[in-house]
Amino acid sequence: MHEDFNEFSNLFQRVFTFLMVSSLFIATTGFFETYLGYVLLGVTPDVLVCFAVFLMTFSIYSLDKITNSNEDAINMPERSIFLSGRRKIVLCYSLAAYALSALLILLDKPLAIPIIFIPLAANAVYGSRLIPGIPRLKDVPVVKNFVVAISWALVTALLPAMQMMPKNDSVIASVLYFMLAKVFINAVLFDVRDVKGDRDMGIRTMPVLLGTRSTTAILLGLNSTLLLCLIHLGSTLRPLALIMVLYGYVYILYFSKRRSPIALDFFVDGQWMIAVVLFLVLKGFGLS
Repeated sequence: MHEDFNEFSNLFQRVFTFLMVSSLFIATTGFFETYLGYVLLGVTPDVLVCFAVFLMTFSIYSLDKITNSNEDAINMPERSIFLSGRRKIVLCYSLAAYALSALLILLDKPLAIPIIFIPLAANAVYGSRLIPGIPRLKDVPVVKNFVVAISWALVTALLPAMQMMPKNDSVIASVLYFMLAKVFINAVLFDVRDVKGDRDMGIRTMPVLLGTRSTTAILLGLNSTLLLCLIHLGSTLRPLALIMVLYGYVYILYFSKRRSPIALDFFVDGQWMIAVVLFLVLKGFGLS
């Protein structure tokens, strides 16, 4: 029995590691985060739009692995191994995935086309020196986390908001902030995981500059501000949002120290999938 469990555990670890390093898992979280954006706005989810975000997320993070290979060699050597000898094919299928994502949005919601390019534009601006003599945004501490949070919050909140009739600005703003704060918290927790590689590479992240204890306190405070968002959500959706906020306290405290990368990906990035499953369960029991 013990040997069977170990075999299953090893198989799960190998499969999940592949999903992480290939960007398939983070792409799946993009699907479910967008789905949850619809749910929190009280709008029927458009699965085609969610799939377009899946493709866009897959593309962005695959391209990001190519450009951040030096840091990954220290923080996540599995990614470097995966990319070894595959850079050209990864580049090709990443660009193809983004093109297909844009095509799906163009066919389904033409007016939403600019939104789907927000993360790509943000990455380009973030890594470029716009004014000679002025540091790149990438070189300014914590800006990376804000860029990631803002770009993904805009995608996962505004795409669903385009389907909201009539528009409710307070609800849209609340969901947008909810997504922004959650993604920012998640991004900083990944910096906690990568603190050794970032310090060795001279990258000034929040954990590198402030230490993990102060970083954790800031994240807990930021998570607390999400309680204010509950006021503007529909009464049937507040329990779900409250559970997500409480869950945020748990994983911030747990991952304030370096833990298993698999656990970090599953319980932090995977929270959107967990939240959607919880929503469907609550809905099945008539509680949401």
